[in-house]
Amino acid sequence: MKKFDSILITGGAGYIGSVLTGKLIDRGYNVKVLDSLVFGLDGISKYVKDKKVQLVDHDIRDINALEHTIRDIDCVIHLAAIVGEPLCNKIPEAARQINEHATQNLLKLSKKSVKRFVFGSTCSNYGSSSDLVNEETPVNSLSLYSETKVNSESRILAEKANEFEPCVLRFATAFGLSPRMRFDLLLQEFIRDAIVNGKISVFGPQYWRPLVHVQDISDACINSIEADSELVSGQIYNVGDNSQNYTKIALAEAVKEHLPETEIEVQQLRKDPRNYKVSFDKIQSKLNYHITKTVNDGIIEILDEIKAGRLDPKESEFSNMSRLTENVKVFKV
Repeated sequence: MKKFDSILITGGAGYIGSVLTGKLIDRGYNVKVLDSLVFGLDGISKYVKDKKVQLVDHDIRDINALEHTIRDIDCVIHLAAIVGEPLCNKIPEAARQINEHATQNLLKLSKKSVKRFVFGSTCSNYGSSSDLVNEETPVNSLSLYSETKVNSESRILAEKANEFEPCVLRFATAFGLSPRMRFDLLLQEFIRDAIVNGKISVFGPQYWRPLVHVQDISDACINSIEADSELVSGQIYNVGDNSQNYTKIALAEAVKEHLPETEIEVQQLRKDPRNYKVSFDKIQSKLNYHITKTVNDGIIEILDEIKAGRLDPKESEFSNMSRLTENVKVFKV
C-alpha cells in the first residue's frame, strides 16, 4: 500500500535507479530524480519526455541543489554513489565526497521534512567470512567503497526518530537487463568475456558472492517504502535470496552452460580478499520479499538481447569505469 506520495530517487537515471523509477511511476507515485547524468539520460528519457518524472540534473554534492530538490518530498531512496572498489580506487577523493559527504548533507536536509529514508548499501560490507553472514554479523570493510557505505550506514541509522524512519538495504551483487545497461558487474563481465574473448578468467574461484537481479533490487526498495514503520525504521535488510549465493567458479560454469565453447581459466596468483555467503531470511520473513529472477534467467535475457542485435557488450558506454573516470571530478566547495 502507498504510504507516501512524493519520492526522490538520487541516482535515478542509473543502472538500478532507472528500473526503480519506472516501477514507481507504474505504481502511481510522484517521482523526482536527482542525477548528474554522467551516464546520460537514456535510462529514463521516455519518462522525462512524457513528463512522468521530474528530473533535477545536478550533482548530489551541490548543497544548493539538494536544498531545492528535497522540498515537498515524503520519502528518499538514496542510490547515488560511486559504486565498486575499482571505481573508488580510481577517483578516491570524489568517491568519498559523493558516497559519504553528500550522503551526510542529504541526511541532514531530509531530517527536516522527509518521513522515510532508504539507503542503498552493499553486502560487500561483510568483507570476508567463512560462515554464513546476516544482518547481525559485524561488518568488515576491505575497500574504500565498503568503508564509505559502512560509515554512511551508521550515521543514517543513528538518526532514527519518531518522525524520521531510516532503513538500510544491503544489495547483493546486481545483474540483469536495465535501460542503463552495465557490463562491468560480475555476471555481466563473465558473459562479456565469454562472448568477446571466448574465455572467462576467474580468481578466488571458491569464494562466495550473492547475486540479485536489478528488477528484484527495485522491488526490495518498493517493499521498504510500502511496509509499516515498525518493520522498516532503524532496520538493515540484506537484499537477495539464499538460492542465489554462488562461488565464482560456479557462476562462470553457469555462463558456460549457455556458451559451451567458453574456456574457464583459473588465475592462481591473483587474490580476491572478499568472500561472503549471505543469509536473506530476514527480508523474506519481515517484508514478505521474494525474488522473481534467478542468475540463469539473467543469463538468458542478456544473451537474447545480444543475439537479437539490441545489445553489444563491447561498447564502452556500458562500463562505469570508462565513463566515470572521464567525467567525475573532485567537487570544489
